[in-house]
Amino acid sequence: MASPFPSLRMALPWWFLTLYRRPGRFLGLVLGVPLLVACFWIYRVSERQWRVREGEDLIIAARMTGRMLEEELSRAQAVQAAIAHRPDFVRAVTQSDRAAILQDLQVLLQLSPQAARILVRDREGRMLAQVTAESDPLAPSSDAWPAAEDRQPAVSGVYLGDATSGEKVVGVSTPILESRVPVGMVQTQYSLEAIARWLQRTRVGSSGFLYVVDNQGFLVAHPYQVLPGKPKNVSHWAPVAAALSADGRLVRFEDGKPARAWTAGVVMVAPYGWRVVAQQLDAAMLAPFYHLVYAFAAIILLLASLLAALILRWARLHETTLELLAKQTQLLAATERRLRVLKMRRGDTNEP
Repeated sequence: MASPFPSLRMALPWWFLTLYRRPGRFLGLVLGVPLLVACFWIYRVSERQWRVREGEDLIIAARMTGRMLEEELSRAQAVQAAIAHRPDFVRAVTQSDRAAILQDLQVLLQLSPQAARILVRDREGRMLAQVTAESDPLAPSSDAWPAAEDRQPAVSGVYLGDATSGEKVVGVSTPILESRVPVGMVQTQYSLEAIARWLQRTRVGSSGFLYVVDNQGFLVAHPYQVLPGKPKNVSHWAPVAAALSADGRLVRFEDGKPARAWTAGVVMVAPYGWRVVAQQLDAAMLAPFYHLVYAFAAIILLLASLLAALILRWARLHETTLELLAKQTQLLAATERRLRVLKMRRGDTNEP
């Protein structure tokens, strides 16, 4: 007898067409394999989207911190310029009037409560006066002008503000001008601890953190690395060495022993060339996603188990029905044979 579906028989192997006779294999091939492929595809797509979203959050955190740093340092420059441009202050600097300079510096110190030290130098770089937040006005000293300073309104990189204590600072400098001619420089120094306190306003997940690097690659603020002494050069770190665009960049790298995967959002603080890095462990970043995956996997496994149990139950009933039909067919065939034999015998006995 010809098959009613010849094209289907040619398109599919015979073993597949007869697979319904083995419900377990049929269920695994027709239901289990497509379900696993679909779940794996959904998992990969969802993980990629989760990474993109978390990466955007890291860049936003770094961008917010960069704007906060820019606002704080710009405010320090504005307050400093308000003092440096006063005619009485300019006259005191040109006349090396230390008492008048100290009086203005005390006012500037009150307007900059987070400053570690404020100092004034003349055009040759000699210190005229300085005040600190923790002591009385200090006598002028002969320490060198920081190499990062260029006698222009600027924010310096990290340098040693006090060689004896090893305290590292960042200097905000404003030139003192008389008829547009520089006659000195006023500088406000901020300790790295003060800048680190500014970063505490931003949180990066449960295991992430922020750090800041200056334009020379020296560490400005870091929750675990900033110690007294020589500035730490971190220009070889992956987030610091990466090329940046105006909108920032995501950097994925491995670090630590044993090596662990990290994701960092890096943003440039354009006016100063500093970098703000917000980084987090990939394992911690993806932990909430994995929790959701485990929950959905448990639900899908439960539903799949119930569906499989129902299908297997139906398959067994169907198999039992087919067996009963086969037995009945055999009984009917046997009965027909017996009747045929009886008819033949009766026909033989009725012959003359």
